[in-house]
Amino acid sequence: MAKILVVEDTATFRAILRHQLVSIGITSIWMAADGEEALAMLEHQPDFDAILCDWHMHPMDGLTFCSKVRGVPAVQGRVIPVLFMTADPKLADPDKRARMLEPAKDLGIVEILPKPFNIPELKETLARCLGAEPS
Repeated sequence: MAKILVVEDTATFRAILRHQLVSIGITSIWMAADGEEALAMLEHQPDFDAILCDWHMHPMDGLTFCSKVRGVPAVQGRVIPVLFMTADPKLADPDKRARMLEPAKDLGIVEILPKPFNIPELKETLARCLGAEPS
């Protein structure tokens, strides 16, 4: 069973995302309201299989959070795949997402999922993120 860390600054969307993850069979879900909280969680629980992270958060944005993940001593030597979530309308276009994703891969970002998304889209994208085929 996958262990997922969700980093999302909007409480309502964290609740929706928890419901969506549970509906696809993922129950080991850790929630962080911002990047600092997530970094603290990684210090004590570094064995996440994937991170679902909002791109535009405050006070620390998703890119800054991802750049700091590799500096967490408990995480060093591991690459935790990151699925970025964004409501940025520019990234609804698959070609623009692909261009944005290429330089972000150095930070562990393996997928960009535009918001809003439905449960099948989440399941398929998360399966790719985890390196598995969706069932």
